[in-house]
Amino acid sequence: MAKHETREEYRERLQRDIDESVARKEHRRERHSGGGGNNKLHPHRTGKWLKRFILALVILLVCAGGYEYHKIHSTAKGVFSERSGKIDPKLKAGKPVSVLLMGTDVGALNRGNKGGNTDTLELMTVNPKKRTITMTSIPRDTLVRVNTDDGPDYVKINAAYSIGGPKQTVKQVSELLNVPIDYYAVLNMGVLKKVVNAVGGVDVNNPFAFDYEGHHFPKGQQHLNGNEALKFSRMRYDDPNNDYGRQKRQQQVMISVIHKLKTSGSVGAVNKILDAVKDGVKTDVPIDNVATLYANYHLAMNHVKTYHFQGKDATIDGASFQIASPKEINRISKLVRHALGLKFKKVHNYETWMWNLQTTYNGVTNVDFELPNEAEYNVPGSGRSGKSSRRSRSSSSTLSDSTSSYFGGGDSTGSTDSTYEAPRRSTRSESSSSAGTTTESPSTSTTTGTADDGTGAE
Repeated sequence: MAKHETREEYRERLQRDIDESVARKEHRRERHSGGGGNNKLHPHRTGKWLKRFILALVILLVCAGGYEYHKIHSTAKGVFSERSGKIDPKLKAGKPVSVLLMGTDVGALNRGNKGGNTDTLELMTVNPKKRTITMTSIPRDTLVRVNTDDGPDYVKINAAYSIGGPKQTVKQVSELLNVPIDYYAVLNMGVLKKVVNAVGGVDVNNPFAFDYEGHHFPKGQQHLNGNEALKFSRMRYDDPNNDYGRQKRQQQVMISVIHKLKTSGSVGAVNKILDAVKDGVKTDVPIDNVATLYANYHLAMNHVKTYHFQGKDATIDGASFQIASPKEINRISKLVRHALGLKFKKVHNYETWMWNLQTTYNGVTNVDFELPNEAEYNVPGSGRSGKSSRRSRSSSSTLSDSTSSYFGGGDSTGSTDSTYEAPRRSTRSESSSSAGTTTESPSTSTTTGTADDGTGAE
């Protein structure tokens, strides 16, 4: 079996071939001129040799770059999905795309290798025309409704991963914000330190001093290695802003990584990243699309914007939640859709519906949030008629009776799950364009809005 040639060996061999070729031509030239005598080259000949030398350098650089692209493809096999046999037309055209990043607890800080919920959710948009990346943090404790084989289940959005994997998480985020999600990437948080080390560390601005996992992080600007960056991005309970503060620190680390990658500006730097994450990242981007993805989208690293989805405090069955208000859902939806070149559409979904059913909850002085139809947190099917519950019949009756009027039509009793079954929507049913045109299923429960809808989006 032939030995695999490394990049350095490849370059050395190519340089030797070029040197030998130049030497042979020089020998023939001297022999043709009779050797000895006047060795002074004619200016015209000097120009030719200079051009040849420059051409040789160009060939060397092109071949080296080709080797790097080949190495990207080889390394990417463990990260990207199987060959699809074709290039995504959206990627080929350089249209804006969205990617949902899911960070898991597996392997981070020696937590073991058991699967579980997502620890981090970041919705990224990449717009090569505007040369801009946006990152939107979604609180992992956000209440969502997940459809299961046993009936509707009301859970935190980070539990969608344990229920149906990355595809279920993509579905929940897409429905929550009414935005198309083109691809996903699942990251083992333990590989973060490898990525940071691969780019030579990151620079962050710590808003306050704290100690975590045996390391002291002073307030202010500081440079972190991989292990320190992982700890910096994981601390949660000592932050006065709890999970929101942690999200901002995680975004700082990611922005610094992007900046380092942009500054290097080389395919080799991409290879270093891929080498670092190949055992801890999985994405549904087909491997055939890797070269196109890099070629058409790397300039978007020029500018990064960060957004934060802000929920309200709530308690359900003794568990702490974050509730997404209709105003906040529409604010973030508008920002993300704008980044993708899509028109804003006012969102009507299960989450806005549940908010509008509340009679006393306000997220400040009253944090008791009631689920519809006597449903219980994390009990699939508990919201259907006949199921036992800790809630009173009178309260649930008020909540369920409002269902058909919100979605329009259906059994007025609200006694079955079908009375408030939300319209289905595809996560990839919209196409991004600078003109903002969209193609959506007619069953999508949205209404077209304008910039004056009072969503709070800028």
